[in-house]
Parts: sequence; structure tokens; C-alpha cells
Amino acid sequence: MNDISNEQTIEKKELEITEKDVFPLLKYRKGTKNIADKALENTIVPFPNFDSVKFDENYWYTDKKKKYGDSYQLYLQSMRVCAELLNEYTQSKNIDYLKKAEEIIQSWINFVSKGTKEKMVWYDHPTANRTQVIIQFLYLAKNAGLEIDEELYKSVLKKHGEVLSNDAKYNNNNHGLMMDKALMVLGNVLGDLHLFSKGYYRAIDTFWYSFSYCGIHIENSPDYHNMVVRMYEEIETYLKSSGRTFGANVNGYLNLAKKYPEILLKPDRTLPAIGDSGSIKRKSHKVYNNLYDEEAGISILQYRDPKPIYMSFVCGYSSRVHKHKDDLSITLNYNGVDFFEDPGKYNYSKSKERKYMISRRAHSSFFMKQFDYTIKPENRFDRKVKLTGYYDNKSYSLVQGENGDYDGSSAVLSRKTILFKSAPVIILVDDVDTSVRHELKFVQNFNLASSVSIEESDEGYRLTNKEEALTIKQFNAIDTNEIVAGDFEKPVAINTTGFGKAEKTNQLRFERASNKGNVYCTAIYDDRVVKNLNITIENDVINVDIDGRIYQIHL
Repeated sequence: MNDISNEQTIEKKELEITEKDVFPLLKYRKGTKNIADKALENTIVPFPNFDSVKFDENYWYTDKKKKYGDSYQLYLQSMRVCAELLNEYTQSKNIDYLKKAEEIIQSWINFVSKGTKEKMVWYDHPTANRTQVIIQFLYLAKNAGLEIDEELYKSVLKKHGEVLSNDAKYNNNNHGLMMDKALMVLGNVLGDLHLFSKGYYRAIDTFWYSFSYCGIHIENSPDYHNMVVRMYEEIETYLKSSGRTFGANVNGYLNLAKKYPEILLKPDRTLPAIGDSGSIKRKSHKVYNNLYDEEAGISILQYRDPKPIYMSFVCGYSSRVHKHKDDLSITLNYNGVDFFEDPGKYNYSKSKERKYMISRRAHSSFFMKQFDYTIKPENRFDRKVKLTGYYDNKSYSLVQGENGDYDGSSAVLSRKTILFKSAPVIILVDDVDTSVRHELKFVQNFNLASSVSIEESDEGYRLTNKEEALTIKQFNAIDTNEIVAGDFEKPVAINTTGFGKAEKTNQLRFERASNKGNVYCTAIYDDRVVKNLNITIENDVINVDIDGRIYQIHL
């Protein structure tokens, strides 16, 4: 059965595409000309730094799932390279770029018209992106005087509208918003109010599903937070061009959402690689405020002077999208230098590397050795994994969370993280609440930045990165402790450096069997500043002695 045929028609007699209907899929950037020039020579780069592929009769059947999972076909079917060609044509006015984009689009129409089982063809993401590319092409082609088969292109766009408006293919996530954005433009281009309204009202519904009360996008990834905020702002600008708007409430939360990255930025102005994110440096202003958001499952404890300390703490989630098993995990940056890092996304395949990167073993967390847990959509409602409290005073900041959703076990694990303001000291208190009489096996794991070196000291382990150093000291008895070296074959202790790229690092791992409340009591501190540190826990009170200054923290 053909997906597209010339017999399909649409009521509107002529396509009317104005400049405001053109949503370039990409911005013109430094690498645009290079990718466009390669395309002229039939060498296609579907995404920056991806392997290239020859544009020939087998192009649309390219299979690189072993390395890229579905991502390679996703970007081919999105016609991303056409977006590069169209941008280069707009910049240079060289008609060859426009004609090459036309050739690729016509090739795709022929490919699809023969029938295909490739699942990425009508998948949400590429269908939405391809709609934007085709509309941009048609606008430029008409202005350039190219002859096009308008009836064919109307049938192609109509098919895209059918797919994009199909609720069975829709999810309240960033892919859904891509569909809504394309639908609104497509509705205007085709003169179909139903398509426009479908996209408009679904986008509003998805907004209220997707953002927390703090204005944080709940897809567990700073990268996707920024992308979705940018998409809503672009759509709002488009709406305003025709006298419409998302309204004051949505725009008010968007303004709140834009403040989140300023708090989330580490002192070196990179975002933590939480969930499916990378560590791209940003020019945004850095704000040293704490943050606590139960819906998004993230908190930030930090201060600026005398040396910046930054710690993220993840526990809980309201969406499975881009979520890793990183609950009760931390990242740590001291004076602009990373010590504990999340491993990043690596890619979206089912490779052993991807499976490791999203596992609990890849993060700086506290977890059960013999049990695992499953990321479930119902956690949005039952909150078995959640942040459970935040407290801040002039001496310290404290945040805590718990994971009570391990498969096959009723044990509830909790972690309290305490950041002191008078000295560079962080305390982790890892507890278990269980009714079993036998001892359970626990792991406390620290995933290090690849540039961190480790040496044993009288106090425990000393970590050094550039000119900074931190000591990890345990105040409870530990059964075993080890340095786990990076290994690509297992894999273990590897961090993402780019899409499908990774580097070896080290992990510190402490194991202990216990069935009593407090499992680990751990301090992380600068021993060049703090000379004497002692911690005891009695009757739910943490007694902390930092160079003779006594603090009592009631749990």
C-alpha cells in the first residue's frame, strides 16, 4: 500500500506560503556550508559528527543501528541535510543547493510511494521535522521560480497532516510538541483550521503536563528543558504574527523556565549531564541560589564564596522520558572543577554502553546490590521515588530523598545531603528502612570526572583535579572498598564525550551489608581547609565537629 499518491487532493487550490510560515529546522551555523557542499557531491552527513553515507538508490535504506540505534534513520527521514542545504541557499543564493534539496525530497517521495516498513518514516519526530523542511523548500522554490508539481506536494503535506493529527501517535513530550508546531504551520499553509487548532490546543495541554510548578521541564534532562522552552518561544512568536498567543499563564511560566538554567549551571558554566544531556558550555549568567523541585525530582545546593561549591541531587521523577536510574545520586563541582559527574547519554541505541550509562551503577548514588528498580510512569502519582525535604539556614543546606520502589524488595533507601556554608564540607547520610532480619547488600558509588586522580590517604581517599583536592572519608565500618577502573568491554566507569563516544574514568565503590537504619555516613571535604572533622549519629541527631565548631542536625 502506497503512503502517498498523485491521486490524493486537497480542497485548497493553491499553496499559499508566506515568510512567516517558514520555520527553518536549523539555524545557519559554522558547519552549514561544509555539510551542504558535501551533499552536492552526494555525501550526506545526517547529523554533525555522524558517519557520512552516499546518496544513491540505497540511501533511504541505510542501516547503522549497531552504532547509532534508531537515531541515524531518524535524521535521514527528518531530511536534516535538506535543512542545511536550504540554509546555505538562503545565505549564498547559489541555486545548486536548492536543486539538491529538491532532488533529495523527490527521492524520498519516490521511496515512500513504493511502500516501506521503516518505522522512522512516519515516526513523530521525523514527520514533524520533515514537514518544516518541505514547507521551507516550497517557499524558496516558488520565490526562485522553480517549477514544482504542486498537486503532488499538496498530497504529501496532506499525508503529513494526517499523521501529525493522529492522537494514537501523540505523546505529551518534546516529540509531541514538534508535531504540534508543524501542525499549526501546516494548518495555515493548507488553509485547514482543524489542523491548526489541533496543534494549538494540544501544545497548551502538553505544556501543563510537561512543566513543574517551578518551571522545570520534567523530561529529566537540562538539554531538553532548553530545547522545549525555545520551541514554545518560537511558536509564541509565530502565533503573535497572526494576532494569536498562548496566553499570559503559559508565557508567565516560560519566563520562570528561562531562569532555571541560570541556577542549574555549574560554576564553570556548563550544565550537568543529567539524564540524556551533554556538558555544553553556555554564556548564560550564573546564579548561586539553591533549588528544590519535587515534581522534577531535582535539587541544587551551592554557594559562591570563598570558593564556589556546587552539588546537584536527583531523586524522583514525573516522566520516564530521558530518565536514567540516577535516583539518590549527586554531581559535585568545586571551584569550577568537576569531581563527580553523571555519565551522559552516549546514544539512544540498545547497545551495552547505553544500557550501562542509564543504569544505577553509572552514577554517584546509594543503591541495593542484589535488587534493581524500574522507571515507571505511575511514579508521577504514587511517588515511591521522591524528594522528601529541604532545609536551609545560615550554617548549612540540607536536602533529602528516598527510593522505595525496588523490584522484589520492600526496603526504602534514603539519602540526606548536607552542604555546610562555613567550610567546604559535604555530608552524605545513607539509610535503609526495612523489616527483614537478614542483612541486605548495599553499594555507595562515586562516578568521577575522567581528569580526577585518586590516592589512598589516612582519612580514606584523596581526589585531585587540577589545583583542587577533596577527601572522601567514611565514618561507618565498610565491608569492602575499591577503585573501579574504566573498561569499555564490560562496560564500567565510562563517561560520554560525544554522541556514540566515551572515555574511561574511575569509580570509588564502597560496599556494606546491613539491615539497620544508617548504612553509610560519608564526608567529602577539602582537607587543606578543614584539619579536623568528626561525625557521629545518635538518636536521629547528626553531631558534626568541624575544627572545633559543633553542629547538631536533627533528622
